[in-house]
Amino acid sequence: MNTSMKQRIMTLVVMVAVVVMALGAIHQSALAAEPSWRVDANGNITKNGTIFRIKGASWFGLEGRYEISSDAINPRGAPMEEYMGNVFWASSSRTYASDISEFVGMGLNTIRLPLVHESLSGTDPQGMDPYLKNTSSVRIANSLLALQTIVKDLDSAGMAVILDIHSCSNYVDWRKGRFDARPPWTDANRANYDYKREDCSCASSNNPSTVTRIQAYDESTWLADLKNLAGWPASLGVSNIMGIDMFNEPWDYTWSEWMTMVNAGYSAANAVDPNLLYFVQGVGVTADTEDGTPSTTTSVPFGPDTNLNPNWGENLYNASATPPSIPKNQLVFDAHTYGPSVFVQRQFLDPSQTACAGLDGDNAAAAKCNIVINPTLLATGWQEHFGYLKALGYGLVIGEFGGNPAWPGGKASLRDQSMWSYITDHTVDWQWQTAFVNYLVSAHICDTIYWSLNPESGDTGGLYTTPYDPSSNTGGWGTWTGVDTQKTGLLANVWGSSCVSPNGTTATATPTSNVPVATSTHTRTPTTGPSATRTRTPTAGPSLTRTRTPTTGPTTAVTATPTTPPNGPCSPVSSTITAPFTYDGTGTYCWQSSNLGSYINSWNLNAGGLKVNGVDETNLYVASGSLPAKVNGYWYVAYVGTTYGHFEAK
Repeated sequence: MNTSMKQRIMTLVVMVAVVVMALGAIHQSALAAEPSWRVDANGNITKNGTIFRIKGASWFGLEGRYEISSDAINPRGAPMEEYMGNVFWASSSRTYASDISEFVGMGLNTIRLPLVHESLSGTDPQGMDPYLKNTSSVRIANSLLALQTIVKDLDSAGMAVILDIHSCSNYVDWRKGRFDARPPWTDANRANYDYKREDCSCASSNNPSTVTRIQAYDESTWLADLKNLAGWPASLGVSNIMGIDMFNEPWDYTWSEWMTMVNAGYSAANAVDPNLLYFVQGVGVTADTEDGTPSTTTSVPFGPDTNLNPNWGENLYNASATPPSIPKNQLVFDAHTYGPSVFVQRQFLDPSQTACAGLDGDNAAAAKCNIVINPTLLATGWQEHFGYLKALGYGLVIGEFGGNPAWPGGKASLRDQSMWSYITDHTVDWQWQTAFVNYLVSAHICDTIYWSLNPESGDTGGLYTTPYDPSSNTGGWGTWTGVDTQKTGLLANVWGSSCVSPNGTTATATPTSNVPVATSTHTRTPTTGPSATRTRTPTAGPSLTRTRTPTTGPTTAVTATPTTPPNGPCSPVSSTITAPFTYDGTGTYCWQSSNLGSYINSWNLNAGGLKVNGVDETNLYVASGSLPAKVNGYWYVAYVGTTYGHFEAK
């Protein structure tokens, strides 16, 4: 090689090196311009050190939907397009910008955007014409461009974004519980139901004979998706991406399996952008049903009371014992839970109907089981499954909850209206939603994301109303009308000053507008329209009867029945206790303690059944910092038990 050639090669090498260094400097500059999202020592999410209360909702559509079998253009397709209230057969003046302005006016400050691997290609036919249904003036050419346009529009409005890897494919959608999921799906045998996907799989091998469409997904593809999304703040030039919801409802993994993947995912994505938070959902109660061996499954622990079955993504029971290796200041645990309009769990059934013990879902409907919402019982499950993490200083967000307040009436699916027609009380789901919000406030869990913002969710409806009706106005699908003030009124309780952060202060660093509170019951609107909607069905846990057994109390002799004055400590003292301490069952006690740990909790007690220094804390979760002041260095706990009563200090 002559000298001239060597010089040209050296010059080229130097030029390449300069370009690489320049690009690196640009990337570092972009990272430096981003806010730093973190979790403080009390479990509060912060933005550049200031508490940021998540007041959020999921805005879905770009993760894929089910196009009904009778659709003329795309029968049984899975189009990826954001719902925004302006469809071609019912055009309106809505734009993405005007929608987002309304979101801000509702008091929202965070949007969770569900997506899938296919959403990110920009070339998948299901994310392009002729399969898109928004009116031409607001139609965006492909799913990737739509996602990125929406993120930028939200950034311009000052709204935070959580990017949610929602499924292994746009066709499989909500059914999956793992990356390489394959049929049979949980809805395979559902009667009077058009929306089955037994022909679709996310597994490259070991599929049943029903499968004709394979969209293979695995851990390596997932890691690549995480790294891609982690690069968006810098590549899009936005400052509103709070973090990544790593994978939606991974219910078919054991906790140990899921933690191994989460650790790998964090390492991959955090190397791209260290400013983000990582949202880690819970698992289910039965793993390995979608791994190709559906007859061989693995039970996953979810708490001492096996009759309190968690929703998919709700089971964080083992999270504190074996947390992921994500630094605590970047980790946000993420729980999903729903009431009867999504799935009728066994804990929703009337305990007086003994024939219904252990039933749930369609089986409960077939047996004509009544629904009784018991807030105290439900709070026990919520606390066991995820609520306890808040007192341990972890970031905790309710990543999905919601429902149809008029279920099984109103605009519930025709299938549900028929199956549950014997339920005449059309407030049971609203009772559940109200009980859950009350629990969140009492447990200081103030970061929440409602499912959903748009009203096209078949089992929950949204924060917007719609003229759609499954029997009288199917053409109203895709049209948005006003805000559902019944729902926003309920959310005001957890978004407003009623919900206090763990450090004892109201976390109101992020301003929102006043949210109207409804003064009357409002009929909400879900379900299946010209394009079908999500019909999530949680996996049931072991069908066991309630096994909580009352235990005897402290053995210290009691010489007199303790009494509690209206405003002061109880007396005489039965015994001295110290955290950790647990008591179940009947009895009347006055316990003295100088150490109640980080929190106290109680349930299944009658009114006035637990007082601390005379302050009524019955059936409440209370962080130690929110307890009344000690008297002479002690707390005095007055307990009046019931058969299934419970008190704990931990």
